[in-house]
Amino acid sequence: MPTFYDPGADAGEAYEALRGLAHASRRFEHPKDMYGVVGDLLGGVRALRQVLDQLATAHASNRPMAFDDSGVHSAGSKDALAAADELHQAATFIDQAEERLNAAMSAAGRISWHSEPSISPLPVQLGRPLHSVRSLCESSVSN
Repeated sequence: MPTFYDPGADAGEAYEALRGLAHASRRFEHPKDMYGVVGDLLGGVRALRQVLDQLATAHASNRPMAFDDSGVHSAGSKDALAAADELHQAATFIDQAEERLNAAMSAAGRISWHSEPSISPLPVQLGRPLHSVRSLCESSVSN
């Protein structure tokens, strides 16, 4: 359970939860469950964006206490700013992931999963890159 006050412990729990999800999501017994998982991941990505911004701010605002291993303040301060900048860059990439997850959520919301498979399923070749699968699916829909 999250503590809401201990970032180190909560980060460890988030990591373990994601490891568990990576294991559990190898197979979905009920395809309809995927929509909820995508929704929870979308919420998690939004929270991750906030965490990255807060970490960046903390690195920058705590520069007066930053030193390198040799005790040099200017070097530690420089690295704190570099870490803050990289964290902001990571947050920018998270924005892109959020957009893609939001689009996936929208597409997944239009799916009506049935308990029985179609009599004539559409062919999808396994091992193809996802963008190729998308192209294959789009061409099948337009035909």
